[in-house]
Amino acid sequence: MAPLIASIVSGLISNNLPKVAQAVVDKGLDYVQEKTGIELKPDMNPEEVKALRESAMKHEEFKIEQANKNTADARAMQVAALQQDDKFAKRYVLYLATFWSITAVSYIFLITFTNIPETNVRFADTILGFLLGTVVATILNFFLGSSASSKEKTEVLAAELKEQKR
Repeated sequence: MAPLIASIVSGLISNNLPKVAQAVVDKGLDYVQEKTGIELKPDMNPEEVKALRESAMKHEEFKIEQANKNTADARAMQVAALQQDDKFAKRYVLYLATFWSITAVSYIFLITFTNIPETNVRFADTILGFLLGTVVATILNFFLGSSASSKEKTEVLAAELKEQKR
């Protein structure tokens, strides 16, 4: 990854943007080929394209499966913690979720109702995005579950059915 970053930076410095763009595309193609095991070429036949799609779906399914496994592992850890006599261990996840929930709500309140210096607006937006996109979403996913994987599966199935009708 470091050579790619170095080539991008040197390309930007030398104002050679087409080479930078090509380097990014090439790296992306290499990544896809590595993950799918299928050689990408401009004149792929329909069977090769279908194999590529199937391989990509398996990769996405693996990522979804891993995310679901991580959530299941965290919940199993919480079940084990609830069976202990130590009150702190039993309530740790609740304490953690409460802390981050209060932190997120306080931060949202503060950046909404206080003046932020113009030079810090972008910084404040970044933190807000992190809190909402990561912290709050993770807490909700842990306690309430997620419908993201079922939504993605539905979209994949719909795309496949659409493709088969063609």
